[in-house]
Amino acid sequence: MAVFAAALCASWLYVHGLEFDPRLLAGAAIFGGFLLVGEVLSARVHERLTISASDIGLIAAVALLGPVWALLAALPADLLIGRRSWLRTVYEVSHTVVIIFLSGTVFSFVADPLLVGDPKPSVELLYGTLVAGTTLIAANVTLDGILLKVKYGQAFHRSWQENTQPYLLSNGVDVLTASFGLLALTAHGPLGILVVFAGSLGSQTLVHHSRRQKVRIGEFQERVESLETALVSSNATFGTMMMQELGRKDGYTHRHAAATAVYAADLACEMKLVDACVERLRLAGLLHNIGMFGLPEELLLNAGKLNSVAQYQVAEHPIRGEKMLGAVPEYGEVASWIRWHHERPDGRGYPDKLRGPWIPVEAKILAVAQAYAAMVLDGPRRPGMSPADARQELGKGVDTQFDGVVVRAFLRTLDTESEGYRMADDHRFAFPSLENGGQPKFRWDGGREAVPR
Repeated sequence: MAVFAAALCASWLYVHGLEFDPRLLAGAAIFGGFLLVGEVLSARVHERLTISASDIGLIAAVALLGPVWALLAALPADLLIGRRSWLRTVYEVSHTVVIIFLSGTVFSFVADPLLVGDPKPSVELLYGTLVAGTTLIAANVTLDGILLKVKYGQAFHRSWQENTQPYLLSNGVDVLTASFGLLALTAHGPLGILVVFAGSLGSQTLVHHSRRQKVRIGEFQERVESLETALVSSNATFGTMMMQELGRKDGYTHRHAAATAVYAADLACEMKLVDACVERLRLAGLLHNIGMFGLPEELLLNAGKLNSVAQYQVAEHPIRGEKMLGAVPEYGEVASWIRWHHERPDGRGYPDKLRGPWIPVEAKILAVAQAYAAMVLDGPRRPGMSPADARQELGKGVDTQFDGVVVRAFLRTLDTESEGYRMADDHRFAFPSLENGGQPKFRWDGGREAVPR
């Protein structure tokens, strides 16, 4: 930026030269004092950003003195800001050069510096100052956004939302104050200073008001997020308690849920899904059979073959589970995965008989995770099979019952793990404990702690 600033300055001097006049020197001294005071009274609106009424002085200085003398007026304030670091000083001076000379170039199309010309109030003068002021503000905001992006990695849209949008009204007042102040100065002489003073006061008042509003909004958003997190946590905890109650009845459902949660999350990691999706899948694995809640106990404990009515009731559990979780807005996506965790790539699954391309990858992951867990765990209707036999069953179902990509990823995971993991029989497969109101943690939405883990 320093090179660009030097090029702008050199280009201006080459085209327009340097005009010396005692009035310009006196004006630079006056504006220098105004800008220094404005900087001292600036308001810090962010840990990396301060706002002051100095923009009014810069716009007026550009119009009255021209960009070269306006730059000289701004130098003391820039040196004050960067006094602790030469690099910061270079940046501040370069920043000021760019915004002043861009603004001065725009104003030069309308008039010469007013202090050495023959200023008369006119519509052209008002429009020229408005456009020059807008250019200065826009250049200032753009350079600040670039700095925050380069130095801190802050996205442009975030810079706009946090550092620019809340203070647009104040920026508008700065431009209008400078424009009408200069118009009043050309029409009424020194009385025009009153307009600048009143506008500067109003601008700073708006900045402080906007800062207070921003703080209030931030506090309100924090409270809302806290309430949302508490709601998500309470609903997940309630769902976990329901699965635990099912496990007390049949001695199996809660163990199957815990194993499915572990396998689904690890499989999602193996397939390089984002962290937020991994944790949602862990939750989905834990609650995927929540639709079983409310079914007759004799159906859950039936060790024989189910009749057609019982089979229909069991086949309805994905739909019931979706309805139960879908009532909570935060669980809408998870609910859809649970609805489709018994779908098959060949279209012979249930409840919607979806074919491979229409089944979300998360539902395919759940299907493999819950099927393997069901194979290796002792259930109410049959004993668990060995991990080797379970691997064979998964292999037989590739691209018919299970998605081939998911199965291969799961087999890679099993190859790197212990025998206890392959049998769903180590400490990782313990069902989340809710004793003493405790909540082992999931991470929800990529960051917020919400549900049992």
